[in-house]
Amino acid sequence: MNTPTMSLVQRFARAMQAVPVSVNEPMVIAFSGGGDSLALLALACDSYTNHKLHALIVDHGLRRESEEEARRAAAMATALGATAHILTSHTPRAGHQHARTARYTLLAKACRDLGAKTLFLAHTLDDQEETFAIRLARGSTARGLAAMSARAPLPAWPEGHDLWLARPLLAMRRKELRHWLRARGLDWIEDPSNQNRRYNRVRVRQHLAALQEAGLQSGRIAHSVHLLRQLENERRQQANALLDQALQLDPAGYARLRCAPVLQAPTITREKALGAVLASVAGRGRAPVPHGLVRRACTKLQAAPGRGFSAAGCRLSLQGPDILISRDPGAVLGRAPDHKGLCIPIKAGEPVYFDNRFTITATMDGWVEALGKRGKLLPLAEYKALMTLPAPVRPVVPVWRDHSGALSSPVLGGAGEVQFLAKVILSRKLASFSHGTE
Repeated sequence: MNTPTMSLVQRFARAMQAVPVSVNEPMVIAFSGGGDSLALLALACDSYTNHKLHALIVDHGLRRESEEEARRAAAMATALGATAHILTSHTPRAGHQHARTARYTLLAKACRDLGAKTLFLAHTLDDQEETFAIRLARGSTARGLAAMSARAPLPAWPEGHDLWLARPLLAMRRKELRHWLRARGLDWIEDPSNQNRRYNRVRVRQHLAALQEAGLQSGRIAHSVHLLRQLENERRQQANALLDQALQLDPAGYARLRCAPVLQAPTITREKALGAVLASVAGRGRAPVPHGLVRRACTKLQAAPGRGFSAAGCRLSLQGPDILISRDPGAVLGRAPDHKGLCIPIKAGEPVYFDNRFTITATMDGWVEALGKRGKLLPLAEYKALMTLPAPVRPVVPVWRDHSGALSSPVLGGAGEVQFLAKVILSRKLASFSHGTE
């Protein structure tokens, strides 16, 4: 526990103890020039003098003044001793979700280019409480009400598949950060949107302030979030234990679940585990599978249907003692009447993401796509390997096609390299929910 006598610098140092960053790895901080991110960058510059520090500034290009604000933020970062990078969105699109997706995609690419595995964010305890209130108003699940983790997978997929976020200020208040900045003589950029009541978060912030004036004790929401994080961790541990016993992932892009332990597990454990597996087979590394879809899939499995069914971008069927979970063919081959399937250009030796669930490196230029009904066009050895796979899996096996029209699949032993990203997605969905410094 933090004590009243601990300085903000000491608390920051303690929070950073939970973040695995080697001396050889650069520290990369998402920086806007606002009070929170300025405090984070200043604390890092003071405390990590042996590291290369980089400030990533995203210009969404949605406002005329955003370019000037980005340049001003870059000057602030440079003055503190960090290397500033302005990341400009070339496809600006209004809307919170679009901006968030664009921001994290740009940040993920920059982290990868810089050789960093962790992106530091300046979310505070105030942000945590606001997130809780927003999700409470939406009727969120316990997972949603657990709000933000102090360490979590970077929410860009597949670009951020091996990158993490860290939030070392998550137990600190905006007010104390600004007090510290003033004592340092540092000025920050005030974002006018923070006072614009068009935005839900601004309205929630004002409502929380009114509740505190009416008697809501400081820290009560944070305590509830802490308890919900504990509950979420217990559920994730139970789901991981179930999958350790019941799950088999195949490099060809599908999963088998032993039916008996899954259907006999407690409802919450079964649904959390199945939701994670569906996400891993469908390539949903960022957005979760909606809870209602998972529940309906569980109900259908318990009814032991004679035929398979589709759910959340997957095809599920009972095969003996197992539940076979494969990719929904329509999602990659296209659906009637157009049948426009996924087709991605590829250059020899350069890895590409396919269907958000494979990384593929080919030996020749061409295209990556799903096999469909062209199995007999494969080389004989690959065709024989194909026929050992379950029938629902065969049409969605990824292949690369060269300029002559020849097909080959590294999944089936052909030239090139392939990685099925299901284990990575599972680890993201069921990672331990970090509490941070309380």
